[in-house]
Amino acid sequence: MNTESTLNEQEVIASSNASNQDAQVKPRQQRASRRSFPKSYKLQIINAFDACQTPSERGALLRKEGLYHARLGEWRKQLANEKAHSHKTPKSILVNQQLARENTTLKKKLAQAEAIIELQKKVSELLSQHILEPEANEEKS
Repeated sequence: MNTESTLNEQEVIASSNASNQDAQVKPRQQRASRRSFPKSYKLQIINAFDACQTPSERGALLRKEGLYHARLGEWRKQLANEKAHSHKTPKSILVNQQLARENTTLKKKLAQAEAIIELQKKVSELLSQHILEPEANEEKS
């Protein structure tokens, strides 16, 4: 009986500790995922905001869309940066241009190598004819 009472007491203590811990430990709340907006939506909202005549219309638009004025400022900066960097050519175009330049230099080198080979063939033919002729003369004597 003594062991049963101590087990019951331990269970009561453990359950009271668990309930105290549960009250103290708050469950972690799920965070909402960050909203992302497509470029077309950003442009649409900025244009609608600029079209508003009064501050109350602008505020109503922002409340309706669930946005803050600072967000519009960030979007304007992003769009300005995109316009400023749009004059740069994409990497694929640069790679293509570099490959075209490399191709032309390799074609020039190939043409030069082919010309050298042709010259070597002609020199070889001339020398072989000239070398063979004296040998033929020596054999006849």
